[in-house]
Amino acid sequence: MTANPVHIYGPRFSNFVRSVMLVCEEKQLAYTVGFEVDGNNVAFKGEQHLKWHPFGKIPVLLEGTLAIPETASICRYLDEDGQLQPQKNSQIHAQHDALCALISIDIDKALVRDYLLEFAFPKGENNSIRFDVVKEAQPKAAAAIAIIEQLLQKETVLTSKEFTIADALLAPMLHYISCLPTGFDLIADYPNVEQYLANVMTRPSCQKILTAKEF
Repeated sequence: MTANPVHIYGPRFSNFVRSVMLVCEEKQLAYTVGFEVDGNNVAFKGEQHLKWHPFGKIPVLLEGTLAIPETASICRYLDEDGQLQPQKNSQIHAQHDALCALISIDIDKALVRDYLLEFAFPKGENNSIRFDVVKEAQPKAAAAIAIIEQLLQKETVLTSKEFTIADALLAPMLHYISCLPTGFDLIADYPNVEQYLANVMTRPSCQKILTAKEF
């Protein structure tokens, strides 16, 4: 990596953009964020974006001529010294990688794609929240949080005192869920998850990045 700031292509309110921002904060790496690259606006899912990520997803990490898609891969690249990952060639390292995949694929789908986004970008009449859609998705969202609750009852990287990439992936999701209206925030029903979020929010990086949504 160079000494120049890396650029995180994507909006600051994205939970995965925030994951990368958290890693940069923890690593004390200089970075910029947004759709403007080298003074030019790069359209979301436009030609250039699709060259960086063929499915038009965010974030994309830009460093010079290098473009890296996919959040977990970006985080591992930024963590070149392994500060935010268990020691390589160990079972714990493999478990951490598996947990990162679980969070970034299945848990993200249940909590963010299928549940939270209806609050963030309502698709009802006059941009109203479709509460029927929310209530239909709520059981799966609650089930995902229940899985996190179970993981926190075991000895995993989530229960260690060390902040890892897995934490950077999970914390923005949980923080957003905790900001939802009463009856939809779900977190209060799971004491271990609630305590976990309270713990990570004591970190300066989380206090700086995990703020109320900025749409």
